[in-house]
This record gives sequence, C-alpha cells and structure tokens, in this order.
Amino acid sequence: MRIVVVGGMNLDLLGVPNGPLLPRDSAMGKITMRPGGVGRNIAKRLQALGAQVRLMTALGNDDRASVLAHLCRKDGIDLSLSLPTDLPAPCYLCIHDEQGDMALAVNDMSAMEKLTPEAMASRMDAINAADGCVLDANLSPDTLSFIARHASVPLMLDPVSCAKAPRVKRILPYLAAIKPNRLEAEALTGEKNAERAADLMLKAGVKNVFISLGAEGVYFAAQEDRGYLPAHPLPSVPLTGAGDALCAGICLALLEKKPIRACAQAGQEAAFHALMQDNCA
Repeated sequence: MRIVVVGGMNLDLLGVPNGPLLPRDSAMGKITMRPGGVGRNIAKRLQALGAQVRLMTALGNDDRASVLAHLCRKDGIDLSLSLPTDLPAPCYLCIHDEQGDMALAVNDMSAMEKLTPEAMASRMDAINAADGCVLDANLSPDTLSFIARHASVPLMLDPVSCAKAPRVKRILPYLAAIKPNRLEAEALTGEKNAERAADLMLKAGVKNVFISLGAEGVYFAAQEDRGYLPAHPLPSVPLTGAGDALCAGICLALLEKKPIRACAQAGQEAAFHALMQDNCA
C-alpha cells in the first residue's frame, strides 16, 4: 500500500513527573527527547504496519533537522517530497501528568508555513499516484483546501489539537475519514458528546469518523455502523503517540476496504502495540 503523509515533523521534548504536578512549581521526574510530529509519527506507524510511505513536511536548517532526517531514513520513510526551509526544525514541548496523559504542551511549527498551496502544486501528482493520503492540521487552511480540491485519492485527516482543529472545517466534505480526540471533536463541532459530534461531522460530508477517547477507547461512526470500542488495558505509561498509531491503523484498514468497525479495531490494535513497544521494551 502506497501512502503519502502531509504534515508535521518535529523534535519532541517530553517530561513525566514522579508524582502530582503542582501549579508554578518544579516537579521531579524524567525528561526524554525523541523525533515526533503528528505527520511523522503517523508515517512511522504506517511504515511499521507494512505500507510504503512518503512524508511531505517542512525541513528545518539546523542540527535538529539533520537528526530528524536521519531518523526518518532509518525508519524507511521517504522524504523526497519534503520542502527544505531556512527556519529551525519544529519543536514540541510536552508535560505529562502522573497518569501519563498530556497536562500541557507548547509547539513551534513556524517552518510549516512554507508548505503553501504553491509548494503543493508541484507535488499533487505524487499524492494522486499513491493509494491514499493522510493530512494533519499543522497545514494552513489554504493548503488543506488546495490539497482537498485537487486530490483524487482517499483523504484521512488528524486535527492535531483544539487550536488547529477549526482549520479543517471547510474540507470536511472531501474526507474519507477523520480522527479527532474528544476535545478536538468539540472544538470542531461545538459538541462535547462524542455521538452528537460524530453526527455533525457525518452531516458535513465526512464518510467515516473515529473519535479517540483516550483510556476509554474510541467511538466510530459511519452511515452503516457506529459504536464504542474499549481500549486495551495498559500499565501506567505516557500515552503520547497513541492517537497517531490509532490513525495509522485506521488508515491502512480503510484503504484495504474493511468495514468501519474493523477499521476501529485495527486502530486500537496499532495503538496498543505502539505504546507497549515504546514504553515497555
């Protein structure tokens, strides 16, 4: 399966405290550094699941960018469609709570502004030569709209964050699938309830909706079927990356034309194995 992922790649700085976080106080804990970004993480998971992946992202001009490019090549991810820039590599700083969930985060993705509609124009043939394309909302609304209007392959989208989720509203009718988490679904639709939020996205034209509910599992919805799937039990580990692996598993199953319930199950399996591999090796 040939898949093009268009989205962000950045350096992740992750902090996990030993105990409860206290406002305006320093917490003892562990800090790790690793490659990340929604687009890159999805590309890595797709590659691990057996897909041939090309990542289209904005490349920085500093040492972090060289490290990120090297690690992509090591993971078998093709960067030939990516765009060199004169900006530092994007960076993501995340603090987890003691349960492993994200407590707060800051990201600097300014290099992604270079992925303009004009930059996409020369790359659309490569996208349309693939079996499918995954987008993330690190792209600007104009770039998302350009790709959506000119793509002839199935499009799946990850909204990335509450702040960026509204960027995707105008392309909902073009999407084969969308994978928000609970808060992103609310930011996109105004609905806190997952079922009602999914209904609104379906009415807007999305074919398949998968709302990640963290430790509670996932809610999936399409015209032919809908329901909840519980998450696999996990030890207390950071959950960063689970949503990206979920998206990868869903995407591959959709392109294999599996029913929506089976796609949700494939996503859950991919998320579980990714977390176990990252945190329990």
